[in-house]
Amino acid sequence: MKQRIPAELRRLRELFQNQDPVPDRVLAGSYAAVAMRAARGDRGELKLVGDSADERIGVRTGGSQSRVLTFAMPGRVLEMDVVPTAAGLVRVSGMVLNRSGQAPPTGEVVLRHPSGERSGELDRHGAFQVADVPRGPLSVVFRPERAEPAIADWLVC
Repeated sequence: MKQRIPAELRRLRELFQNQDPVPDRVLAGSYAAVAMRAARGDRGELKLVGDSADERIGVRTGGSQSRVLTFAMPGRVLEMDVVPTAAGLVRVSGMVLNRSGQAPPTGEVVLRHPSGERSGELDRHGAFQVADVPRGPLSVVFRPERAEPAIADWLVC
C-alpha cells in the first residue's frame, strides 16, 4: 500500500531541494551503497552473539583471565577464546562450526587490529590459533575458501 505524502511535506522537500540540494555524486553514491547492501543481504555479516565479558564471571585458564566470544553467520558459528599472554598481547584460539552433517569448514580466521592483521588457518576440524595479537581494538574476519568473507564489527579486547 502506497501512502500519499501530505502537501506540506512535498512543499518542504521542494524547498530543501531548491535551496540546499544534495550534490549529484553524493546522491549517486548513496543509492549505490543501498543497492549493494540490499544485494549482499546478511551473507557477509559475522554477528557477535555471545561475550563472556558480559557475564561478569570470568573463565580461568592456566591462571589468567580469558574471554570467550561467539559469532554467528549464516550456516556457521565461530567461537574463540582470547587469553592474555605477554604484556599487551593475547593468544586467540577457537573453532568454526558448520551446520550438522556438513564437512568442517576450510579457510582462515583473520584478526585485524590498528597496526595490521594476524591470521590462523583452519585445520581439518575447523580449529585455529593465532598468537601475539595486540590488545585493543579488534575486528574478526572469517575467510572461507571459495566464498565471500564474513566480517564482524570492531570490539575491544
